Amino acid sequence: MAGHHPVIFCDIGNTRMHVCIDDAVVHLDYDEGFRRFGDETVHYICVNDALKPRIETQAPRWIDLSKHSLLQTGYRGLGIDREALCLGVEHGVVIDAGSAITVDVMERGRHLGGWIWPGLRALKEAYARISSRLDRPVSVKDLPAKLPEDTDAAIAFGIFRPIQLTVEAYRDMRPLYLTGGDAAELKPLFPEGVVDERLVFKGMEKMLNQSKKDRLC
Repeated sequence: MAGHHPVIFCDIGNTRMHVCIDDAVVHLDYDEGFRRFGDETVHYICVNDALKPRIETQAPRWIDLSKHSLLQTGYRGLGIDREALCLGVEHGVVIDAGSAITVDVMERGRHLGGWIWPGLRALKEAYARISSRLDRPVSVKDLPAKLPEDTDAAIAFGIFRPIQLTVEAYRDMRPLYLTGGDAAELKPLFPEGVVDERLVFKGMEKMLNQSKKDRLC
């Protein structure tokens, strides 16, 4: 479309940038992200405070959305990435499976609370640090239906079954959404769950709309 200028959103994590343009999401390292989008107008959130001076110098047109807080919650210290993610879901349980696994419960627009686990990579590495015999490339496919009877099954049980059972204990029939780099690996635990990598950007769009309202006030 002639004259079409898409809104660019960027979710900056602890190791990478996640950029959304016209519903298409790309995952970039910091250098590539600044190279490709440093001269663009980008609406962003960032959990990596050490990167903010670099944003000021290499991406001066980028706009921080974190000041436009909208989420109704009593949670103290909720990260801006989790806040944006929760804003993308009106009602349901959100699992963000990245370097950490966060789980948040939304009830008709209000954030009821949530919790944090180490990410799947960190959990698997923890076993490897205990013993080289526990350094096994396990996945959900190794998860047994009954008590484990071999090492791969035992490790898979220790990693995946607590995630599955704890989420189900607090789900209370709510819809379930998964996002993040390891969402596909966790999906077999929650067959009815919806994988949506755009959830955080849906929340950021609400923040942007709020920022426009703030400017009019």
